[in-house]
Amino acid sequence: NRPAELIAKHIDGKLRGAGKGETEDELEHVLDRAMALFRHIQGKDVFEAFYKKDLAKRLLLGKSASVDAEKSMISRLKAECGSQFTTKLEGMFKDVDISRDVMRSFRADADKFQKIEAAGVELYVNVLTAGYWPTYPTQEVSLPPEMDVMQGAFRDHYLGKHGGRRLVWQNSLGHCVLRAEFPKCGTKELAVSLFQAVVCLLFNGQSESLTFEEIRAATGIDDKELRRTLQSLACGKVRVLVKEPKGRDVEDGDVFAVNEQFNERLYRIKVNSIQLKETKEENAATNERVFQDRQYQIDAAIVRIMKTRKTLSHQLLIAELLAQVKFPAKPTDLKKRIESLIDREYLERDRANAQVYNYLA
Repeated sequence: NRPAELIAKHIDGKLRGAGKGETEDELEHVLDRAMALFRHIQGKDVFEAFYKKDLAKRLLLGKSASVDAEKSMISRLKAECGSQFTTKLEGMFKDVDISRDVMRSFRADADKFQKIEAAGVELYVNVLTAGYWPTYPTQEVSLPPEMDVMQGAFRDHYLGKHGGRRLVWQNSLGHCVLRAEFPKCGTKELAVSLFQAVVCLLFNGQSESLTFEEIRAATGIDDKELRRTLQSLACGKVRVLVKEPKGRDVEDGDVFAVNEQFNERLYRIKVNSIQLKETKEENAATNERVFQDRQYQIDAAIVRIMKTRKTLSHQLLIAELLAQVKFPAKPTDLKKRIESLIDREYLERDRANAQVYNYLA
């Protein structure tokens, strides 16, 4: 599994513009070399899971260096593995294109859009089809009133046009540009995640400090995610906030305040690189999804074989399974899936010979 994951991450780095200064021809050459390696890996489903997760972040956070290179890569995967392999990836691009039309329609809806204009805030929403995109855990956050009004206006417009649909806001993928005034360097624009924005806005017009517990109560952000967010704001390379006591980790009782000494030369400063970094939990969740998908594929293959053959010995069934599944599988894992299907009464052991399985219609 590891080689498949590493190839996906290598391609992600290139398509994010890690090789800045590369010409289009040089990038195409890199992608061709990556595809040469891809042909030799067995865990193509692992590659697909990580590639899909990274593509989603590139598209939603605007980090893709070239849309043409993205589509060129998908064309290579389609030629190598067939259209079924790339259906969801192509669906992601389609959602991004449809979202542009949705936003045009929203801006034309004067009654709803004037609420956004009144707040003096710009809003852009990507509407994603759940089946195409990676699965994201729903993370709650208490939005500032102006953001809440914006979400409500868009929700009313969209559901008014598309009855029967359900919108679930993916707060962990949201990103904002905040305009901030600092004593030493004047007006700056901060590119931040939604969680970072919600935390920063707590200090709007306030000079006093807030404790970790007060920020957690005000934002409603999950404890672990809040610690990660505060660490990026107060302990990273760009320190918009200061923390007392000083240190790399965020602990209970820590006190935060706006960094009055903040002095950056650039006008727009990126603080949301935290969103692109893969956490251990994300990596484990992606691997777990691949494992679950493989179990379903093995179950389907067993039922398919047994439905055709009706009766089959253990050794012959294992041999046929190994020939059918498209990823490396251990006989012990296949045996566990057979036992699971026996428990669920898809198969039974032959009464005369326990090494023979019968299909139960």
